[in-house]
Amino acid sequence: MEVSNSTGFLLQTMLLMANHQWNNSLYNAIHNVSSSDGAGNVTLTEENTRCYGVYGCFPLTYPWVDEKRPLAYHPRSPAQVDVRFPVFNKPVREHPRFIDINDPDDVKNLGIRANEAIYFVTHGYIESGDRPWVSIATVAPLVASRRITTIHNRVLLQIKGFVDTFLEHDPKSTVVIIDWRRASTPPYTQCVADIRLVGAICAHVIHMLYQELGMRNLDKVHLLGHSLGAHTCGYVGYYLQRDFGLKLGRITGMDPAEPMFSDTDPIVRLDTSDAKFVDIIHTDATPWVQRWPRPGGLGMYQSIGHVDFYPNGGSNQAGCGDAIEKFIQKNDDSFFWGFQEFFGCNHLRCHQLYTDAIAQRCPFVGIGCESYEKFLAGDCFECDVDGHYCVDFGPNAWKSYRRLIENGVMVEPRPIRAYMITGDGVPFCRTHFKVTLVLSDSEESLMHGGEIGKMSLEFLGEVRNRTQRMEFSKDPLYFEPGKNYSAVMAGKDVGLPRKALVSWEYKTNPLNPLTWRLLAAPRVYVAYIVVQTLEHRSRQVFCPLQQAAVQADRDNEFRADYCSN
Repeated sequence: MEVSNSTGFLLQTMLLMANHQWNNSLYNAIHNVSSSDGAGNVTLTEENTRCYGVYGCFPLTYPWVDEKRPLAYHPRSPAQVDVRFPVFNKPVREHPRFIDINDPDDVKNLGIRANEAIYFVTHGYIESGDRPWVSIATVAPLVASRRITTIHNRVLLQIKGFVDTFLEHDPKSTVVIIDWRRASTPPYTQCVADIRLVGAICAHVIHMLYQELGMRNLDKVHLLGHSLGAHTCGYVGYYLQRDFGLKLGRITGMDPAEPMFSDTDPIVRLDTSDAKFVDIIHTDATPWVQRWPRPGGLGMYQSIGHVDFYPNGGSNQAGCGDAIEKFIQKNDDSFFWGFQEFFGCNHLRCHQLYTDAIAQRCPFVGIGCESYEKFLAGDCFECDVDGHYCVDFGPNAWKSYRRLIENGVMVEPRPIRAYMITGDGVPFCRTHFKVTLVLSDSEESLMHGGEIGKMSLEFLGEVRNRTQRMEFSKDPLYFEPGKNYSAVMAGKDVGLPRKALVSWEYKTNPLNPLTWRLLAAPRVYVAYIVVQTLEHRSRQVFCPLQQAAVQADRDNEFRADYCSN
């Protein structure tokens, strides 16, 4: 019985970090690692390098061992790693066939179209190729072979997988799972070593497809990996170039694992040299010490791709900060699954976002900016101006990145750190609004003075289409007459808004005289608001009727036709 458990991933990683006090003595001790595993095809050289025939040699020298990776192991043998490659496409969607690396002639019987997209998808630590996010189509054969439990089956049936999503939106494509489950078990340090060999084996598989199918290049080969799987994809790209002179078209790293990879040499981790285009999704990049009572982030914060997307700043994903009781309730009062989702919510959100982007329910765009704080302040909101490049998130990322270069917007390829805000459920995509409140400097406004409170806005489109109520700021602000205040918020896509509903919650503090209103009703004189949308690249101005003040605890309507010339 095999039950994949991402909670185990989290707990094992926590134990690893707690139990290993990495210091100089441990760094010196790594050269005493056992040199034999009993496999007949192993060669150990004097330089402490283990070799596996056609897959090459794997040294334990710099940069594979340094202060960031003081504890290192050789990869286990190919037989122990036991990588499998189930193939899914239209002819074999429900009952996949497997690539046999020892039988090249069988490749032509797998239904793979050489001129169409080929996706290789792989999992992370203590996961497998039948993880629910990877494939829902693997349920039938797994249930038939009694290799999963009833509760695991329930989860597989609940969550839409990459295989089905890709094949629904690209029926001529092929999806291949890189399933290295037998090497994804603890300890974490051994898995870190094993994925070097997994990458080399997969490189040989792709080269075999290239030869047997008569492929012109690998431009339509796209690898997607989660956590440790992201770095596995990087190794595939490295070995394809080193051994065969071939370069992958694209690699998508979904929250690449941070422990033992952050700030290492590029050859050790996924980086831009591994494919013609590398995009990264960061969803769990919070430092360990800042997440208590949850464990720290398992993903990297470091930018390592051509485009690095940081949804919601790269951590603290929408809905993931809820109390554990809410996760338990959401999972039919199951403590087991509620506990798992509670701890793994941020780390697993990356593939949910990508799957949602494939469905293309609404625009999914990120914009380059120096920091998430500047993005939220509205300092980076005009697409392709002052180096703030807009890039489509998801399957069209490479196309939109190339378009920047082809149209001369970006003179030469350069890395982009792109930020965006998402929702807490399907559809995750949101329209980004930059709202600027322009407070009136009229005599009436100046006489009334400033106010402290919280603004919220709601935009209405056509045919009763409306956003949810969006907070202008999390904390109360002091709104001073004659000043401008800007913020970025995100909501449901309503096209071009036709009006705005502005609400204001008055906040008073007995210790702060500025908040006292003894003789006049609390109100804010907003002359007009400027609304910009990132996805539609629009700018609109809305005004209150007859310059009326915004009253507390009610909806105040702003419209374009209320603005005087």
